[in-house]
Amino acid sequence: MASTTPKILYLTGCNPAGPDNGGILRVRNLLGLLSRHGRVQLVLASDFQDESLAVGTALAGFDLLGTVCFQPTGPWSLADRWRNEFDPRFLNTNQCAARPADCERLQQWIAEHDLVWVHNLQLANRYGRWHWPHSVLDIDDIPSTQYQTELDHATGWLARLRARRQVGLWRRREKRLLERFDAVCVCSEPDRRRLGGSDRVFCLPNAFTPPESPVRPRPVVPLRIGFVGDFRHAPNQQGMRWFSEKVWPLILARRPATRLRVVGLDGDQQPFPADRNIDVLGWLAEVHGEMATWSLTVVPIFTGGGTRVKIAEAFGRRCPVVATPVGAFGYEVVSGQDLLVADTPEQFAAHCLQILDQPALGERLAENAWRKFNEKWTWEAQAGTIARLVEKVLSGAGTGGRAA
Repeated sequence: MASTTPKILYLTGCNPAGPDNGGILRVRNLLGLLSRHGRVQLVLASDFQDESLAVGTALAGFDLLGTVCFQPTGPWSLADRWRNEFDPRFLNTNQCAARPADCERLQQWIAEHDLVWVHNLQLANRYGRWHWPHSVLDIDDIPSTQYQTELDHATGWLARLRARRQVGLWRRREKRLLERFDAVCVCSEPDRRRLGGSDRVFCLPNAFTPPESPVRPRPVVPLRIGFVGDFRHAPNQQGMRWFSEKVWPLILARRPATRLRVVGLDGDQQPFPADRNIDVLGWLAEVHGEMATWSLTVVPIFTGGGTRVKIAEAFGRRCPVVATPVGAFGYEVVSGQDLLVADTPEQFAAHCLQILDQPALGERLAENAWRKFNEKWTWEAQAGTIARLVEKVLSGAGTGGRAA
């Protein structure tokens, strides 16, 4: 369909009016960038009916077209089990789906819009729809990559077998994505190559909006190490459990007055060791002032797909970073130049202590990372990629969903 001002339909399960986390920040900023190219209307989906969704998004200034509540589909039949294992076109992968009435509404919405942006593969599959005309799939967490990290860190043979099976299943499904969608967005160049490197696969990293006020780090005494993350997300729970149990005691043995500051939803629900200089702050509406007091931030993540927005946030706030390889994955960074990377407790603790003992090292790392951040990882730096992507889909250059 043609119109003077393109109409863009944005489907997501992340409420952009909610408290900040990686997914919500991505949706919120992409909505802003896409609004430069047309009228963007939002459809919110969830596993439960929440009437406050409509009120919250309207008050936040988003154009909410509708809400969708997904329903459990019940246990798989024998045929479903067979298809899950052998048919890459099988869509009911997590036994949850949109109601028939919502699928009909989706068909009407698609017909009324020039471009359809679908945030994440799970949501697309829950509609039970194979072909998506004039569409973009924003797949910020590639399932096979997530399961590969689980395989890399699995401790038992059964866990390794399960993870290896999931890697194979999802790689077969991911090879068919360009049959379903006109274009696909991923968060990093390694992810783009994993999906074949086609000119219809775009790299759109998780970025961060620079603080409005000048960034002036002012570490305090006793020195602080910080972490920012939503503890409803399992990789954050697992990573901080590893850090608090295995790394933090090594740091306290050398610097017993150091404080660990933990920011994020449900942080108070985590089993952090008592009497260990750990301050659980919960969710903060403004992290800028708190992070400015830290000597460094840690990103101890071992599993997951995509990229961690907490890396871009720390770079944008000029805070030195110590991360695991998975924590830093997807960003073009060099350990020792932009941040420090380690994946054993001893080396991770040594890197943290190195920055605590040598403030000039932390300043150098933060300055190098901040320069790269301004070049590559602000949301404004992604505007050109968005423009090219929108033009490609609106021009009909894609042949995936439109071919149906």
